[in-house]
Amino acid sequence: MMKTEFLRPGGAADRFCDWLATRLPELDIHLKFATSKAVPGGLDVKVRGIEEVLQRYYWNAKFTNRHGKTIVSHDWESTRQSLHELGNWLRASVDAGDETAAATAAFAILEWGGVSSARPFIERKRDEGRLCAYLSGLAPLFSLDGEVDTDQLTAENVERFDSGMTKIHAIFDTTGSPIYDSRVGAALAMLFAIFRHETESPQQHVENGLLFPSGEARGDQVRNPGELGLGLLAAPQFYTGATPKHVWARWQVQTGWIIQSVLQRNPQLFASLESLDDRDPLAARCHAFEASLFMIGYDLRCLAREIDPDAGAAVHATAAPAGPIEPVAGGAAVRTGRMRNSVPIVHPFKTVIVQYLGYRESEQGDASDDAFRQWLTNHPNKENAATAENFTSYRYPLEEREFDCHDRSLEHVRLIAAGGEEGLRVANGGDLEFVPSDEREKVCLLCAGLTGCVYRRFEDGASRAQQLIASGAAGSRAAANNLLSVGRAIGTHFGLLDGKFKPTQLFNRFFGDDFCAGCFD
Repeated sequence: MMKTEFLRPGGAADRFCDWLATRLPELDIHLKFATSKAVPGGLDVKVRGIEEVLQRYYWNAKFTNRHGKTIVSHDWESTRQSLHELGNWLRASVDAGDETAAATAAFAILEWGGVSSARPFIERKRDEGRLCAYLSGLAPLFSLDGEVDTDQLTAENVERFDSGMTKIHAIFDTTGSPIYDSRVGAALAMLFAIFRHETESPQQHVENGLLFPSGEARGDQVRNPGELGLGLLAAPQFYTGATPKHVWARWQVQTGWIIQSVLQRNPQLFASLESLDDRDPLAARCHAFEASLFMIGYDLRCLAREIDPDAGAAVHATAAPAGPIEPVAGGAAVRTGRMRNSVPIVHPFKTVIVQYLGYRESEQGDASDDAFRQWLTNHPNKENAATAENFTSYRYPLEEREFDCHDRSLEHVRLIAAGGEEGLRVANGGDLEFVPSDEREKVCLLCAGLTGCVYRRFEDGASRAQQLIASGAAGSRAAANNLLSVGRAIGTHFGLLDGKFKPTQLFNRFFGDDFCAGCFD
């Protein structure tokens, strides 16, 4: 789709942009963030208008720059300085054709963003000598200047797209192309829902081009309007058939068009921001807009009152999460959600990783789910047959948001399969510190951590399960047992748990002293 078609006069996007230009300065927004490494002490403030949101921007981050210096940022001014330095570093490295430097700059972007999901892909591209060509080849398709056709972003040329790659492509760009992660997608989906509520019949057809996709949060935040209980349309989800990787990439461009158009229609929005170099200041305003969406999208309950003035969810009552009330042992009831999205798909990890290593050692070419499944079929035995039969579930630890095995080198797959401290380092993106991201990923390692915590505190299975339910990590006894099953397998494989599933010294180093308290106290 071309920009002129997407923003055609009278179309949904055009009308949405008009509405945003008028409504964004007057929205009532209640930002409430739980305390975390990214937002120490949390945040609880009511603001009016999107520009006041930017004044409350907070993302506690750091990265190591090309000179080996640690750069720290937190508010928007320090963050935009970090992004400026990271962009210049990555562009200079790619322009020079320096694969190692380009990869190092990309890793620094991931470090700043608090994600490691794209690291194996970047390593593979670097080792193949194709990282610079890959980034520079796609760059024109992410540019907001000129008439880009998003149909040129395809399943063939967009080899990977996730919360890490959107940051890399956006920071590499110089025109204001936005980072499109679950928060930004959620904010736009919610704003579009409010727009439809105020201007259209709820039953009116929604144009396919404006179903903004989003993804699951790591905790109890709401990032899908359909989960608010207000009768709103659900957002298509990342990592599903509804949003394949190239469609996600297209949304980065289309969101950039919307942001640009709104800023052109309302020149007063973020008007005081200037470029940090000689570029068009519109790009700086675009990133400020995106940063504000990032804050809004942390939890959509911040805007629920715009749909329903009496919406209790909008006030984020103290520690009341959005999950349902679940019974626990003894007839008590707790509200789940504090550690929501912590239950994995059950799988025999140690069996699957050994099978996968056998597949990678005997097969050449690009690794994929289909190729692994075919290998299991071609090498029949009882265990291979069981994995093939339950493939949809058993492939879970191999996927992008877990150990991302398909993009890893054979050497790294061997290390993960061997387990222990070095295997853990590789599986965790090269670090021996567990840093929970803002999105639902690293669930296998999180389960190992939760398992160690409850085994440290309780001697019987019923108490462990009840604690997981009470914290919101699981919604039922069966879900708690599934979590513990995976946690025990992952924890013992990597040496995080001992033979009795109690935390080891490596566990304490990897998760830190405050992990268990942060989960349960």
